[in-house]
Amino acid sequence: MNTISTINVPFHGNNLYVVNYNGEPYVPMRPIVEGMGLAWQSQLEKLKKRFSKGVTEIVIPSKGGEQSMICLALRKLAGWLHTISPNKVKPEIRNKVIQYQEECDDVLYEYWTTGEVKAKKSTTTDDRAPLRNAVDCLMTKKRLSFPKAYGYVHAKYGVNSIDEVPLDLLPEAVDYIYKVALEGEYIPKQEELPTPKFNKHKTIHTLEGAVIHIRAMKEYWNNGLKDSLKQLGYQHTGSMTEHMTDILFHLDWAIHEIKGDNLDKLPA
Repeated sequence: MNTISTINVPFHGNNLYVVNYNGEPYVPMRPIVEGMGLAWQSQLEKLKKRFSKGVTEIVIPSKGGEQSMICLALRKLAGWLHTISPNKVKPEIRNKVIQYQEECDDVLYEYWTTGEVKAKKSTTTDDRAPLRNAVDCLMTKKRLSFPKAYGYVHAKYGVNSIDEVPLDLLPEAVDYIYKVALEGEYIPKQEELPTPKFNKHKTIHTLEGAVIHIRAMKEYWNNGLKDSLKQLGYQHTGSMTEHMTDILFHLDWAIHEIKGDNLDKLPA
């Protein structure tokens, strides 16, 4: 029998939820989609097509009685959030979309693990707009991916997302990112290496996100792409299949080892 319990999560005037479904966190997606100002039907189709392995329909108790809701595994929420381009939505909802992308999965995860958000964010979406523009410039100039570009901010200020950068440091952060974009990164000589930081939950979250994307690629590969390339005379379809399988094996192994705190077994 399925074990279900829900956690109500207040988020910028909206009520979101985390559902404990057999010990794993799931999130009802309609409140998130509509909270961002997006059309539910088009996002529902995307969820069923691109995130089918993480989507399930759960009957959830509510004040008005039980209701069936489409839910997505919390570990896949970040992947879905970043399928939405803020530059392609209506201007009146752009800031709301960015706000959800920056904060939503972290807030839900914190409620799931602790039952509350311990500290409120110190800056607003408008405060962070110049920094986002600087990162966009960096992505364009250096042809960096979204995570790598934001990684410069995370590494420089020791944060996990840009909404954790203090308000008084935002102008400095903007200048720093523009300098990296225009001049390249200056790496001063270090007399002593800083103590490395390791966030177990974030690392697992990131690795599980990578697994989702590799599995999606493998599904496309097995559902026609491989056969099409064979017909065109491509001779390496077998090795491509092996590479994708090997990547999934190593990612799954790393996740398993980190969850078990066997960090000394991880390859150097």
